[in-house]
Amino acid sequence: MDEPIYIRTRMVCLARKGPASQAHEACEALQGIKGIVAVQPLNNCRLSLTYSLKDLSFELIESLLKELGFYLDNSIFAIIRRNIYQYLEDNVREKIHAEEQEHTLVCHLHEELPHDEPEKYWNNYR
Repeated sequence: MDEPIYIRTRMVCLARKGPASQAHEACEALQGIKGIVAVQPLNNCRLSLTYSLKDLSFELIESLLKELGFYLDNSIFAIIRRNIYQYLEDNVREKIHAEEQEHTLVCHLHEELPHDEPEKYWNNYR
């Protein structure tokens, strides 16, 4: 278990336009990812997430949820909350000297799916 300075508990707000069980589906998708300590649905659109800053950031987790097809709440309050979380995490990472290269998702890639390095991937779209 990581030291308490690395552990963060956040609320993830999903948009109401998705399916009724999207919070449960998001929890299932996030379980088993390195750095996720606990995840549980609070209602149909919200989930409680506890994770380690050594392995993940809130921004990275939200990016993963978007990539998996979940719709995030884009209300002004949700945007402000995201910015506050990012600001707080940036300050902590600066204090604990966590390197950005260490903040990558550890997951298995399907061999049949094409996968390019990030620079090569984005060069295809320029």
